[in-house]
Amino acid sequence: MTQSEALEILKTGRNVFLTGPAGSGKTHLTNSYIAYLKKNDIDPGITASTGIAATHMGGMTIHSWAGIGVKDSLDESDIETMLERPYLAKRFEKARVLVIDEVSMLHHFRLDLVDQVLRGVKGNSDPFGGVQIVLVGDFFQLPPVQRSGEPENNFIYHSEAWKNGDFTICYLSEQFRQKDDHMTGILNEIRRGEVSDASKKLLEKRIGKATPKGLRATKLFTHNMDVDALNALELDKLQSIEQAEYIMSAKGHLPIVEILKKSCLAPERLTLKLGAAVMCVKNNFEEGYVNGTLG
Repeated sequence: MTQSEALEILKTGRNVFLTGPAGSGKTHLTNSYIAYLKKNDIDPGITASTGIAATHMGGMTIHSWAGIGVKDSLDESDIETMLERPYLAKRFEKARVLVIDEVSMLHHFRLDLVDQVLRGVKGNSDPFGGVQIVLVGDFFQLPPVQRSGEPENNFIYHSEAWKNGDFTICYLSEQFRQKDDHMTGILNEIRRGEVSDASKKLLEKRIGKATPKGLRATKLFTHNMDVDALNALELDKLQSIEQAEYIMSAKGHLPIVEILKKSCLAPERLTLKLGAAVMCVKNNFEEGYVNGTLG
């Protein structure tokens, strides 16, 4: 499905699960729909399953937006208490569209809680109280984190809210991050965990091959400390060049700030030299770069 086809479905007001592989434009399409809603005087709830994903969207966590926090269950008195809080009551009253990004990491029972809250505060027995729900994510990516003492968790498609929500699945099939069809095919096979013999043979041909002149291959590691060590080593090789340091600035509730810092892909102290390789860790389509762009 193309982005334009998915956008038309979103505009109908149906509940949608927007998915597809990395580079298919899920974030770009979500932002396009949010812009469309705001242009039509609809202020959507913009949320994500994690704090860092929420900041990328310019929103808040779904836990905070729905007032559920870290609760595993709610009763009627909890709903009544929420409505006694003016900021929550006002938020729920005007809620017509709710966007939840990175839903692969959202516990199934918490989607049920969001459904319970919206039906309760809206006084509407329809799924999610009649609010349009736009779920964005990829179930091939990170699953929910199981913490000690929490109920058994699964992907959100195990929830009652998913089963009752009548979600239209919009699978984006275009690829904007890769121009090489062979590479795109291999990446999609790896994503599914079903690598064909043809792809294996193609990859094996690259073993021991030098990269094209002027290019250096990006090295991937499983631990951040290994990444930091290699980056520091490569930076030290630029010995004759003056280095510049940039310190991250932050403000807000200290525990929340610390959580966001730990989730942020950019270091708190960034050291650069002219000629050093850099990688962008956030999308900015207007400026012409995306997460993963090298320069």
